[in-house]
Amino acid sequence: MEEPWGSDDLPRPRLDQPGRPRIEPLGIEEGMKRFHPDIARPPVAAWRCNLTALSQRRNLLFVAHGYDIYVWKPKGPFQLLGSQPEMIIHPTMRDPDRRGYIDPLRPHGINNIHVGDLGRDEVLVLATDSGNVCAYHVEAIFSAVTQSAENGQKRPFDGAEVTPFLAENVGRSAWGLATHKFARLIAVGSNAGEITVFAFALVDPQSEDTNDDDFFKKLKSDDSGQGWVLIESRTTMRELKKLMPYRHRSRNLRLVYHGHFTNIPSVSFADFDLDANGLWMVSTDIENKVFMWRVWDDLWPVHQFYPAHPEVEGPETSWFVLPLDPRTFQRHQEVIDACACLPTPWTYETVSPHLIWDISMGIGSVPDTSQTLNLTSRPRPTPGVAPVDLLPDDLLSSDCFIDSGVRPGSASSSQNEHSPSRPLDQVSVNEDIEHSRVEVDLPSSEIRAEPENDESSSIRVEFVNQPISSLFEEDNEHLTVPSWMSPSLFSEAVHNETEFEEPVPTLEYISLPQHALRPSCFPIMHFSQHHITLTPYPIDCNYHILHKFTLSQFPAFSFPVNSECDRINMVKYIPELGLVIAASQRGRVGIITLTWQERIGYAFRVDWLVPFKTQESKGQRPMVPLIGMAASPMPGFEIPPDVPSIPYGVDPNDWLKFKYCILNPDEHEHEDSNSSSPSPPPSTPPPHLSSANPTASSAPAASSEGEEKKSEHPSENGPKFTIPETHAEASRIYRPHEPWHGWHPSRHYRLLLHYCDCTVMSYEFWHEWRS
Repeated sequence: MEEPWGSDDLPRPRLDQPGRPRIEPLGIEEGMKRFHPDIARPPVAAWRCNLTALSQRRNLLFVAHGYDIYVWKPKGPFQLLGSQPEMIIHPTMRDPDRRGYIDPLRPHGINNIHVGDLGRDEVLVLATDSGNVCAYHVEAIFSAVTQSAENGQKRPFDGAEVTPFLAENVGRSAWGLATHKFARLIAVGSNAGEITVFAFALVDPQSEDTNDDDFFKKLKSDDSGQGWVLIESRTTMRELKKLMPYRHRSRNLRLVYHGHFTNIPSVSFADFDLDANGLWMVSTDIENKVFMWRVWDDLWPVHQFYPAHPEVEGPETSWFVLPLDPRTFQRHQEVIDACACLPTPWTYETVSPHLIWDISMGIGSVPDTSQTLNLTSRPRPTPGVAPVDLLPDDLLSSDCFIDSGVRPGSASSSQNEHSPSRPLDQVSVNEDIEHSRVEVDLPSSEIRAEPENDESSSIRVEFVNQPISSLFEEDNEHLTVPSWMSPSLFSEAVHNETEFEEPVPTLEYISLPQHALRPSCFPIMHFSQHHITLTPYPIDCNYHILHKFTLSQFPAFSFPVNSECDRINMVKYIPELGLVIAASQRGRVGIITLTWQERIGYAFRVDWLVPFKTQESKGQRPMVPLIGMAASPMPGFEIPPDVPSIPYGVDPNDWLKFKYCILNPDEHEHEDSNSSSPSPPPSTPPPHLSSANPTASSAPAASSEGEEKKSEHPSENGPKFTIPETHAEASRIYRPHEPWHGWHPSRHYRLLLHYCDCTVMSYEFWHEWRS
């Protein structure tokens, strides 16, 4: 086995990377010491995905052991578990007679578990080898644990009293799991090559229209007690779309999506408020194909692509795919800060040419790590930190909504008024695979070029910065070049010690084809066996950021360690900190910072690899596979409860409007009392001041009462929002005060690694933002 990096003494361009999070080890519980020799250790299932998960709101750790879920409460400053779990839950099997795929003799072994939000509730979802899927409310588990402890019951408590709110079967061996908070969706990928989406009913309390009853009565419903209406053909999907956007969710829906023809280890939603209705879904199969779905448009994928990987390394299998919120990327001034190295460009020919920026050399700037197991390397200083701020708040377009109409205040409507620009045209691509070059012909009106002084000088071609387009406007024929995606990208630079000590490299600029400049949808991060790929514009172009062999490590032994588990199949997204945590089942975990830079666009940087080299040199890292990786806020930093109430039927724009009254209507007839401006005109004081004027006391009262009625019952002609959209708007506004505010610059998180020998390694990480 060749070492992927060559020598351990890689060029280290910059060690003080701005925005690098802080991380410190907490504790290590060895499996041999956790359990007494007379106590049998919990069973461990082999060849599964992530079998651990942490609650984001409660101090609960869930670990899947065989058929059961063990519930633990990490304790103390070192987050220790001990040998006794708080509770053991025996999941309910909808179809107990199903055979297993991996192990037919043990069919109900758990393949994967996932903790996420479903509406205002946090839920635990698990998938089994028999295709059974089960889901519990985390708050119900927490209440049962608390009540059992108060009653003095002996641990571990019996979890029989905790009943699931979902118990279904999706066929052959379930793997991929995903939830969507606002749209109340649960997606399950299976080895049958299908994705099943469970869409829970959302009934508008103010809706009295029952015309949808006839449609749902014609469709087949199951006998599970929840009355799932099956949507599995394009015919029924077309009929369902006639009820959109307000009446199609009046029943529990079970939608089956087709397109994959092999195992689906990962499926994910764009689970953030930019896509409140759950329109977008992404999945990947073991043949390294990534499918994009429009959940409420079609049961077949709308786009498919292969993440770019070098041909010389043979075929790669996919294990995880993750849509990313574009607002969570950290802005950087220099490319070397965004990627931890100078990206190397090259082209990769599949069905169409790919432009790839290889940032694998950035692994050399990771502190306290070694590419050779158990070998020492030079110590590296602790890096600095940088601020986070990127895109404007107004990013929504019509694609974020189920209906096709443009909503007032959306990005697509405001862009036409404030962002006049013309699209690029006449762009042709000429690929030269041998020289890893991409050349384009550009209109002279759109570029600036520096003249050549001699043959050795490089040409710099840049687009003039233009206003940002909506990230969801891929259907718009007049898309423009965003200001944050300048196509002036770096070609291969000579990496040597002198350049990195004095970072003044000679760079040659090239530009991307037109389709690479059209922003669409959202960035997607893909994880295969060895590589991590970021696709900034997944629908419009074949442009990728690639980091090869991210978690690979050359062993100092004659045999590779845990080579049978060499796959990056455990991923956790921390939007609040702009971090992605990825783990290989071989036992290594990377902490990845999402970055952005004007000339390269969306990118990422590997900031830490754990276990640290110092821990490995002390023999603290177990030489056994990893069964699970979980991250959540530290005790005292838990995410607070969701928005207390969702104001159904109320226009979210009214929540932000300043309520004031007209004192002299004759002078301000042109003024609108419902103006959405942040502050009233100078001649219209706030209501608490207007009441001091006895002559105007009656008029303001009537006006205020009328305004309240209008807010409670929006007019038929005004903008109407779906329940997920309303919930998303309410979540943006609701920002409760937390005890750590004013004391810490960011929320502190914990990272727990659970190995097959029941050893648990824990870490604490956070950001120290600097202006």
